[in-house]
Amino acid sequence: MTSMFQGTPSRHDSAIRLFCVPHAGTGATAYRGWAQALRPEIEATVVELPGRESRFREAPYRRMEAVVDDLAAAAIDCLGEDQHFAFFGNSLGSLIAFETLHEIRRRTGREALHLFVSAAGAPHRQPPLPPIGHLGDGELVRAVDERYGGIPAPVLADEVFLAAILPTLRADICLLEAYQRQEPEPLSCPVTAFAGLRDATVPLDHVEAWSAQTRGGFERFFLEEGHLYLQSARDFLIQRVRDNLLIAVPMQREEISR
Repeated sequence: MTSMFQGTPSRHDSAIRLFCVPHAGTGATAYRGWAQALRPEIEATVVELPGRESRFREAPYRRMEAVVDDLAAAAIDCLGEDQHFAFFGNSLGSLIAFETLHEIRRRTGREALHLFVSAAGAPHRQPPLPPIGHLGDGELVRAVDERYGGIPAPVLADEVFLAAILPTLRADICLLEAYQRQEPEPLSCPVTAFAGLRDATVPLDHVEAWSAQTRGGFERFFLEEGHLYLQSARDFLIQRVRDNLLIAVPMQREEISR
């Protein structure tokens, strides 16, 4: 199987491994700069799903079960025996991260240090907006731009480029809309949720509802942003991730600095 991660994850087992899962239609570059900012205590391992960037020629996933099955196997394979790990997911990536943590626990009994979710409502809450995956190409592009924003005008005007990326974007949206929302046994690790106050796709009470998915601590941060803030709020997000993970493993920093 092609690697699920950008580059080759190191075997630096003393670092906390943070798996970063991008949002719909995007690849590993969504987390540009994270690896450099989090080193050396935390190693960011960015997920690269098929159908985008370095895996552009591969068919994208269309079922949550398939992506979770492959990602869980890949994550388990690159973790050291006693290595601490966490997940950060953005939008659709939050639900993929959530389901993958449950699958890792089912297979190995291992629990993550932390789950960070961003721009996504809790998995047991139904989305507030109607499905759009069935729309024609032009309608789908307009619906995505109106709903989530952030598609630059030059991209909207480039019909060739849009035709190239639409199959993956549509597959991701259909995967999200077909996702079976249930209430599994809560995770033991803490959950931190981030959301934009101007994001019409994620009601604030759906963000608060993530608290039902953990037996650990829960915190949430509401940002003065819309749906797409992974870059604009990058420094804030990275600092919150760093603070939570290094507090969770207080001895980690001392061991690495020796």
